[in-house]
Amino acid sequence: MKIKYILSTFIFTLLILSSCSEDLLDNTKMGVVAQDGFYVTDDDAEQAIAAVYAKWREVEFGHGSGSAFYSNGFMIRNYLSDELAGGGSRSDQPSIGEMNESVVTSSNVWIENYYAGLYSTIYLANIVIEKFTAESDVKKRVIAEANFFRAYCHFQLKTLWGTPPLVDHVLAESEWQIGNSTEAELWALMESDLNDAIDAGILPSKSSVTDAETGIRITEEAAKAFLGKVYLFEEKYDLAKSTLLEVYNSNLYELEDDISIFYHTSGNNSKEYILEANRHYDMTNGYVQNGWYGILWNWGFAYGITAGPEASNYYDFNSTVGYNNGHPPKALYDDFVAEEGVDGYRLRNTIVSWEQMIAMNIYSISTLNFYGNEGYWRLKWLAKTEDENVSLWTGNMANTPAMRYADLLLMLAEACVQTSDADADIYFNLVRSRALLSAKSGVTMDDVKLERHLELAMEGVRFQDLTRWGDAASVLADKGKQLPTFHITPDDPSSINTEDPSTIYNATYTTSTTYLENEKELAGWTSNRDEYLPFPLTEIQINPNLVQNGTYDQQ
Repeated sequence: MKIKYILSTFIFTLLILSSCSEDLLDNTKMGVVAQDGFYVTDDDAEQAIAAVYAKWREVEFGHGSGSAFYSNGFMIRNYLSDELAGGGSRSDQPSIGEMNESVVTSSNVWIENYYAGLYSTIYLANIVIEKFTAESDVKKRVIAEANFFRAYCHFQLKTLWGTPPLVDHVLAESEWQIGNSTEAELWALMESDLNDAIDAGILPSKSSVTDAETGIRITEEAAKAFLGKVYLFEEKYDLAKSTLLEVYNSNLYELEDDISIFYHTSGNNSKEYILEANRHYDMTNGYVQNGWYGILWNWGFAYGITAGPEASNYYDFNSTVGYNNGHPPKALYDDFVAEEGVDGYRLRNTIVSWEQMIAMNIYSISTLNFYGNEGYWRLKWLAKTEDENVSLWTGNMANTPAMRYADLLLMLAEACVQTSDADADIYFNLVRSRALLSAKSGVTMDDVKLERHLELAMEGVRFQDLTRWGDAASVLADKGKQLPTFHITPDDPSSINTEDPSTIYNATYTTSTTYLENEKELAGWTSNRDEYLPFPLTEIQINPNLVQNGTYDQQ
């Protein structure tokens, strides 16, 4: 999903501040417009929905604040799964550590920040829905877009927190201590909002599969794709199938031949991106605009590994910064190898081993110990040279996909499997063929689960998949019980000439992985606790009507 409008500090302030009371302070202020005079024109409506897009981008793919500065929904969902692990050290970023070790607490600032951000986005969407009437095409469209975002945020809240408060209007002060909703109420709101967005008949559709402009906004197909996802999570498989088929039959999306473009600028506006967060080049408002500030998601160059002279031929390696966070576990690598082989097409674009890093002109001249690492590094969404590094911490202009067509095809295959529809093979094998793998017939749920695991690895969907399938307790049973450290020792440091790439390519190392038994009793999946995230402690303390999930009060 993309948006042309850049939200300024003025617009954001305008949307969230009330007008002043009628006293000596009630003077006209420079750069401030009263609410009563704002929500009037089509241009006002465009600016109001721009606030929603910008907040969504920040909350899902941008940055937080304070000690949760690098948090967002994308990273949280990844760390909760079995597809991403590791911090610079065990004490580095304690919120990450809790997710790594499956010992999340109600005072986890990353989770608190995400929870608050989702409701902030809902608030801005509710303002659009309430303040504007559908008296013009522009206003009708922005209301439909706001309905989409409200459904999107409630989906994340429902699937991660279970029965969070449902907020379908701007709350009066007397309503601030709203209690838990029910699962049925939340699903009903999502269905209603998405159907309202679709039925408005105003959301655009791409003109063709190569149309890279129309998708700057929510399209009708994006709304249908997300509605199909909602139905799938509700186990309404017939509705999921028919809704997802509408997107499939639109012929407006296709799989890319080259998967290496995903999460890079060459993939911006891809024909495979159904939902996408746009980036803006605006260094004067870099943090406001939420470029991809991948401070924790570079490789550990500040931890001893170094990019050689030819390393930039591969990726945009910043050789002085980048925390040692976000490593794929060995189990994920092994899953790829078992299905695709050691030279699998998707594997080569997702994970690299230390030996493969050497072949990218990466080296070390000293013994290194990488906590949370088992000898593998994430390649997916690592900044390439092409991505135009616009910040010290590998922030760049690559758009972030929130839903790819491959995801939709696998959801469609799943809905077909669940309804005994043999067409599951068709949609499943489209993805498998692109991965250069042989077709399967009589596709099963186990096939679909594995394909989603590999195709969508480290794309923030795995944890919710595991919980909806009822597989989380078994798959995540041992998550965090053993804490790995990968050790690298150069056999002959003196042979490495940092100015001569050939000596770097030819360097040899002795490596090993050691494991520390986690002393925390809660490490690994804990029944009646890990099914859902805890409501933030700050929310529980100020809202007596909000009932905490599971056993999080006893911590």
